Amino acid sequence: NVDFYSGLIYRALNIPVNMFPVMFAIGRLPGWIAQWKELHGDKQFKIGRPRQLYLGSPKRDYVAMEKRQG
Repeated sequence: NVDFYSGLIYRALNIPVNMFPVMFAIGRLPGWIAQWKELHGDKQFKIGRPRQLYLGSPKRDYVAMEKRQG
């Protein structure tokens, strides 16, 4: 994970630990802005993340371990 190694460098540069998240975000900011501009530049604006539908089993009641079969 690049953030781990970035943290080591920030510490070596005497950047306060409470500023690490800000420093991590600054590095990602150009990408976030580019993605935002790309999405808003499309005349048929699309959702950034597609809608997800859960297709798994319906909600079930809890069964204690000793009462389970199988």
